[in-house]
Amino acid sequence: MAATVSRVLLLVLALLATGCAASAPSPNPDAAALLAFKSVCSDPAAALGSWAEASDPCAGAWRGVTCQRPSPSPSPSSSPPRVRRVVLEGLRLRGHAAALELLAGLPALSSLSLKNNTFTGALHGVDFSRLAPHLKLLYLSGNGFSGRFPDSVLRLRHLRRLDLSGNRLAGTIPPEIGHRLRALLTLNLARNSFAGPVPVSLEAVPELAELNVSGNHLEGRIPSRLAAAFPSSSFAGNPGLCGAPLARRCSGPQQIVYSNGSGVASGGSRAARGMIHGRWMVVMIMSAVAAAVASLVAAALCAVLLLRNRKPARPRRPRARSTSANSTVAREETVRFDGCCVEFDVATLMQGAAEMLGKGATATTYRVAMRGNTDTSGDDAGVEEAHQQGEVVVVKRMRRREGASREDERRRRELAREMGTWRHPNIVGLRAFYASAEELLLVFDYIPNGSLHSLLHENRGPARVPLDWQTRLKLAQDAAHGLAYLHGVSGGKLSHRHLTSSNILVDGSGTARVSDFALLQLLSPAPATGDYSSLQKQDVHGFGVVLLELLTGRQPSSEDLPRWVRAAVREEWASEVLDVELQRGRGAEDEMVALLQVALLCVAEEPGERPRMAVVAKMIEDIRDRGSKRSNKYSASPSQSQAGRSYESSPCVSEDTTRSTPVSSS
Repeated sequence: MAATVSRVLLLVLALLATGCAASAPSPNPDAAALLAFKSVCSDPAAALGSWAEASDPCAGAWRGVTCQRPSPSPSPSSSPPRVRRVVLEGLRLRGHAAALELLAGLPALSSLSLKNNTFTGALHGVDFSRLAPHLKLLYLSGNGFSGRFPDSVLRLRHLRRLDLSGNRLAGTIPPEIGHRLRALLTLNLARNSFAGPVPVSLEAVPELAELNVSGNHLEGRIPSRLAAAFPSSSFAGNPGLCGAPLARRCSGPQQIVYSNGSGVASGGSRAARGMIHGRWMVVMIMSAVAAAVASLVAAALCAVLLLRNRKPARPRRPRARSTSANSTVAREETVRFDGCCVEFDVATLMQGAAEMLGKGATATTYRVAMRGNTDTSGDDAGVEEAHQQGEVVVVKRMRRREGASREDERRRRELAREMGTWRHPNIVGLRAFYASAEELLLVFDYIPNGSLHSLLHENRGPARVPLDWQTRLKLAQDAAHGLAYLHGVSGGKLSHRHLTSSNILVDGSGTARVSDFALLQLLSPAPATGDYSSLQKQDVHGFGVVLLELLTGRQPSSEDLPRWVRAAVREEWASEVLDVELQRGRGAEDEMVALLQVALLCVAEEPGERPRMAVVAKMIEDIRDRGSKRSNKYSASPSQSQAGRSYESSPCVSEDTTRSTPVSSS
């Protein structure tokens, strides 16, 4: 009640301040909201002394205020520039949380930072929803905000970075946060008093690169994909959390019931007691049934042994050796995934017209045109014959490894099933597989336009159509998104291990798609142990070499390409390493140099210095977005889902991209 009264008083004071400011109008409509915010804040250091009435906040004199760039040729009817950023960090400002609602009157605000001040009060009472159209950065760490997680923040659909660390927030983290804030890059909720589980919905955030929920009272098992993607420091300081990447193991299935978002367990409720009692009854009944079955089995075994001992011994006859009892798996299996034709089976596959595309160390690759199932009769036979050729697919044939055990075969088929669930516009999808004791047939999409390697290096000469810069940058971004997806969806436990430009295919729409991911693990599946991060860092190095191919036009097989480029950069003739075909891309030199810096990060000699693929994808997206603002001659994004994203909140190459701590820490 007291908080509500104080909030109302603050708003009344703000209205009075706005009325006073109206007597001396400012040339900018955003001045009233900023002056109202100033009037309800305590400013002992006079940090906001430059916020004067009747002055323009976009004139450059107001501390911490940044406006959008004015038009180069403003017309008399054009609207004045609007405030885009308010950054007031560490200024010893004091005030109630309700003061933040006054800043919601800035309709074009995209970045708000009040880090390391002394604001207090219930944050869940602030309505941030009016900032939803533009707000992308929200930093409120290092204050004294209390209350629950503000529900209105979940309406900020464009939010890229959220930092609420170092406050006194309590309750549970909203379970739907990952489904509502789909654009998040970083989330920092450390050093609060949040309780309950880590939301599983955070696994659904496609581009989440940094997460920190340490120093709270969270409980339960850490979701598997989050555990694989983030270090233990992201979850430390929560005594109730268990499972990887923490050393604390989970003792068993846990269920925590919370009421009203208070974060206090309501295990004493009647429903919870009834549920527990019902579970104990089920366990007792199942135990009794299991004991009875075990007794019957034991009695039957005793009877069989007794009868065998009473039978006279007979001379043993020589028996033929049975191969079915051997360690090999003789059972055949055909598995189809979503997107594959329903009529597919191994017979249909073998009847198709096959063309061998290549033979490698892991598999032999065929292009197969499967026959249709249309009947022909009468005069229409000639017409129907043209339709007999059905879907065109790529089949990779892998022989069973010598000495493979039954357990190896089981793990191989499990991995193939997992691969069939991966779907992303920048990967080549597995549509079906056939497994037998001797071989494994993998059926993939057929990508007709060849590989990135052929586009870059084949037909070099006067008659060649050059691959322009915009196309190269788009293909780099596509491949980065595909590889980052594969690293994440596999739980961080799988890698490509042989990523080259030949394994990046280009489809009919000009989209790059990563192929052959985890094929080496299929050839020799390993148990779920080992240092997976180092293997994925090998993929990052391979991707860096692909970027250098895109930039230089040189083939990596002809020389140590990373070493050659490093030497060129040290000699300060970096511009001379660029492909001669890129000399036509005038005005894009800054983008080329930026991508070169990203490539050198990826091919760093120390694996620990290489960034994760999720971060690499963000950096390339940042470069491409900046290029789209320079020129509108090409599409700024490969898909509508990425259209319109600003680069101002994306990581840049100057940031420490190898750490897992949030970019904006308090």
